[in-house]
Amino acid sequence: MSLTLATLLPAMTNHLQKRGTVWYFRRKIPVDLEQHFGRKQLVFSLKTHDYAEAKRLAATHTVITDAQFAAARRGNLSDADKVAESVRASVSAAFVAATSERQRDKIEREQVEADEQAYEQSYQTEEQEIAEHDRREDLIAQETERIFAAREALRRLQQDEALAATAPKVDAPAAAQRPKNLRDVIPSWVRRTSAEPEAVKRAEKALDLFEEAVGVVPLRDLRKAHGAQFVAFLLDKGRPFGAKTAHNHASYITALLNVAVKDDLIDRNLLDLAIDKSIGAKKRGPWSDDELARIYGHALFSDRMSDVPEWQNVKPTDGRALLMLLQHTGARIGEIAQLRRGDFQRQDGMTTIRITAEAGTVKTADSERTVPLANHLLADVWFSAWLAEVMDGKGGDAPALPSMAGRARGPADTAVQWFKEFRGAAGLPAGRLNGSHKFRHWIRTDMNALDVAEATQDAITGHAVGGSTGKKVYTHVPLPVMYAALNRVRFPKVSRDS
Repeated sequence: MSLTLATLLPAMTNHLQKRGTVWYFRRKIPVDLEQHFGRKQLVFSLKTHDYAEAKRLAATHTVITDAQFAAARRGNLSDADKVAESVRASVSAAFVAATSERQRDKIEREQVEADEQAYEQSYQTEEQEIAEHDRREDLIAQETERIFAAREALRRLQQDEALAATAPKVDAPAAAQRPKNLRDVIPSWVRRTSAEPEAVKRAEKALDLFEEAVGVVPLRDLRKAHGAQFVAFLLDKGRPFGAKTAHNHASYITALLNVAVKDDLIDRNLLDLAIDKSIGAKKRGPWSDDELARIYGHALFSDRMSDVPEWQNVKPTDGRALLMLLQHTGARIGEIAQLRRGDFQRQDGMTTIRITAEAGTVKTADSERTVPLANHLLADVWFSAWLAEVMDGKGGDAPALPSMAGRARGPADTAVQWFKEFRGAAGLPAGRLNGSHKFRHWIRTDMNALDVAEATQDAITGHAVGGSTGKKVYTHVPLPVMYAALNRVRFPKVSRDS
């Protein structure tokens, strides 16, 4: 029977255990081998948060421990862990088959010492477990090309131990291995950049598009023409996105290629994926007076709010509060949708909202901020009553907009989908340029007209500060300054019943 990746690394899920967000390999030692191993089970960290990666690693360790148990029962090795090191390092078949007894004993002693140290470390702190795992996994990665030959050599050794001592030394055949492609670079890119889960999703989306455009191409076979083909694919008029999004997708592919160069998987990045993101781009603008009149002329902002449909199963009260907060803070829709009751606070006589990564997702580090609520908003009768209920001191970690929370897709996406339905019902123009972001443009446009300092506008809206390093590090806008600026803004009337 020929060896395949499926036979070498069989599917295995029952040896996985999750501790916190990290996956561990856990396997019970057979009763007849407990005395030999000096314990009842093997447990060590796989140093990954990804379930698919954990399954792959667990399958590898299942093969290794199967070999350990078999060797321990034969009793022909000074320590059963010799087999695990043999598979990990994937030494050549000749080493297994024909190394002299003296050389073999010396290597076994060294490997036993290394394994004893590894197992001792695996029962220390999690940081030590991860470090040991890294060392072992690096060794496995370096020797992957020969793992099939080593496995076959181990099988022959189990069938005929005498042959291992007498067979002539031969060179191990080169292992048949699938050529690496860009998808194989993602784990290294994540480690090098400490990429957040959202960034990983965007990178995988870009990779999906790349493979749709040029196919799954081995890294060593990538040519400049593939880059031109991908750029043409991204800029095709039939795509549901513009040049800016195309530029973002291309940037992720470039980042993966650069990591491939650092990992010595390719000599250099041959793909030119430069895209002018301003090509054909249309800019968002603020809401017009007519559009604002349509928004606040809707029944949602009247005493007939109960007649408004529950689009996306979102309560009208949550939808109304969402839009009023967007109008008066210029925050991103996801930042408002994920607010908790405890994020509404009183500071120095001002009512504020606290936008942090603790509540969910923020775009950048500059997005974390505290924003005061303008007097215009607090004077609204309906909002004032809603706010009093939210700030009653109960359930600080509970969502402020509960009907948008508790779903797999998250409050941000729920709010976006709800706003699309409200937008249609209110007679607002459709399209990606007419989303909730127009509230941010509206408030910044009005503050610009009032000559509010750009740093103050950035502090209110959570926009990344530009300019010199000193400006980025030392610029801090006090709450009273933001409060005064917001109280100058000429907000529209938002409730017909107030």
